[in-house]
Amino acid sequence: MTDTSATTPHAAGAQLVLAAACLGTLVVSYNTTAIITALPAIKADLDIDSVTLQWVMNSYLLTSATIVAVMGRIADIIGKMRLFLAGLACFAVGSLCLIVASDAALLLAGRIAQGIGAAALFSTAVALVNVATPEDQRAFAVGLWGGMIAFGFGIGPVLGGLLTDFASWRIIFVLDLLFLAAAMFIGLRIRKSGFLGEPAHKGETIDYLGVALLVVTLGSLVFALTHGLEFGWTSPIILALFAVFAIGALAFYFAEHRDCDPLVNFGFFHHPHYVAATIGMFVASFAMWGLIYYYNIFVQSPETMGFSAVGAGLSMLPLSGLMFVCSVTLPRLLERYGLRWPIAIGMLCLALGSWLLHLTLNETPYSATWWKLLFIGFGLGLTIPLLPRLGLRVIPDADAGQGSGVINTCLYFGGAVGIASSGIITAHIRNEAVAKAIADLKPKSGEVGALVRDLAHGSASQIRHALSQFNPDDAAKAQKVLQDITDDGFSAVMLQLAIVTLVGAAVCLWLGRGPVKMKG
Repeated sequence: MTDTSATTPHAAGAQLVLAAACLGTLVVSYNTTAIITALPAIKADLDIDSVTLQWVMNSYLLTSATIVAVMGRIADIIGKMRLFLAGLACFAVGSLCLIVASDAALLLAGRIAQGIGAAALFSTAVALVNVATPEDQRAFAVGLWGGMIAFGFGIGPVLGGLLTDFASWRIIFVLDLLFLAAAMFIGLRIRKSGFLGEPAHKGETIDYLGVALLVVTLGSLVFALTHGLEFGWTSPIILALFAVFAIGALAFYFAEHRDCDPLVNFGFFHHPHYVAATIGMFVASFAMWGLIYYYNIFVQSPETMGFSAVGAGLSMLPLSGLMFVCSVTLPRLLERYGLRWPIAIGMLCLALGSWLLHLTLNETPYSATWWKLLFIGFGLGLTIPLLPRLGLRVIPDADAGQGSGVINTCLYFGGAVGIASSGIITAHIRNEAVAKAIADLKPKSGEVGALVRDLAHGSASQIRHALSQFNPDDAAKAQKVLQDITDDGFSAVMLQLAIVTLVGAAVCLWLGRGPVKMKG
C-alpha cells in the first residue's frame, strides 16, 4: 500500500502503526510534563536563573515549532515511517544529553535535540494514523492518539515528581529511552513489512528557503518576547528582532507562493475549517503550556503552597485524568455531530477554568483548587484531539504530513509564545514590586539594579546572596514581597489565558460555520 492508496489497509498493519504512533506520542508528552514538574529541582541542582529556566522549555518548543512544518514535508517526500524512526533516534540523543548534563549549556543542547525529535514524531504520528486507518475507524484512532497525549501529560507529572523526589530528575530521561526503544522496535517491523509502501511525493524537493525564513521569523519573535524586559522593549536589539520577525513573515509568505514545492501550502487555508484548526491549536497550546508551566512553578514555590514535585504532579491529576478520558471517548462520539460546537465549548471551558484559577492565592487550600482544574482538563480533552481532525479531514491523504505539520507548528509555537508572554507579565510584576520594596528598605551594600534583578529573577544562590544584603528585619520584609508577587504573577497569567481562550472560542465558532468540503 502507498500513502495515497484508497484501498482498505490490512488490520494488523494498521494496528502496528497505531501502536508505534501512540508510543512515540506518549514519550514526547510524558517527557514534556515530567520535566515541568522537575523544573524547580533542575533550577536548584544546576543553579540557573529564571530566564534560563524558561529556555529549558522554550528551546524545546521553539525548535519544534520552527521545523515541524518542514518535517511534515520531509515525511511526504522520504516516507512517514522513515522520518518517524529518525525522530525516535534524535529524541534518544537529546535524552542522553540531559542524563549527563552538568551545566545549562548541555541541558539546553539536549532540549534542542529533543525538540528536533519531537517535531519529527509529532509531524508523522497523526499523519501515519490518518493514512493507515480505514475512514470509518479514524475518529477512534485519532482519539486514541490524542488520548496518548493526555495520558502522557497525566502520568508525566506524577512519575516525574516521584523520580525527582526519590531518585533524580535525570531518571526521567532514562525512562524516555525505554519507551523509545519499544517504539523503534515496532517501527522497524512496519518498515520491513513494506505496509506503507512508497512515499506520496518521492523525488520532490524540500523548500530550504522556506525553512530558513521560518526559523528566523519564529525564532526572532520568541527571543524578543523572552528577553524584552531584560534588554528593554525599546532597545535596538529588541526592536531589530521585531523588525526581523515582520520582514521574515512577509518574505516567507511571498516565497511560499512562488515556490512550486512550498514548505507550507497556503492553499490549505482557503478552507475556513483548516484555518480554525490552526488558530484553535495555537490558542489551546498557548493556554496549556502557559498553565502547566506556571502552575507547577506556583505550587512548588516555597513562598506559596510549597508542594514537593510528587505533590505537584498528584495535584494535576484532576486535569490530566479528565483530559485523558475525554480525549479517548469524545472524538468518536462527537464525529457524527460535527466539531464546531465541541471545540468552541472546549475553548470556553479553558477560559472558565483559567479565570477561576486566577483567584487562587498562596493561602488557598488545594480543596478549593482541584475542581477548577477539571474545566481545564475537559477543555483540553475536547480541543487537542479534535482540532487536528477538523483540519486534516479537508486535506488529501497525500498531503497529510504537510497538513499536520502546519497544525503542529501552531501547537509548538503557541506553547512557546504562551510561556514567553506569561513570562513578560510575571517579570514585569516582579520587577515593579521588588524595585518598590527595595526603595523602601536599606540594603547594606550592593548596586540597587543588581539586587532587583537577583531578587526578581535570580537563581536560588543569587536570591540568598541578595537577601544577605539586608538586615534581618528588612530581609523578612523582602521575603514577604516575594511571596505576594508570586500570587500576583500567577493571577495575572491565568487572567491572560482566560482572555486568549475566550477570543479563541469566538474565532473557532465563527470559522467553523458551513458544511465540510471533503478532501479531494
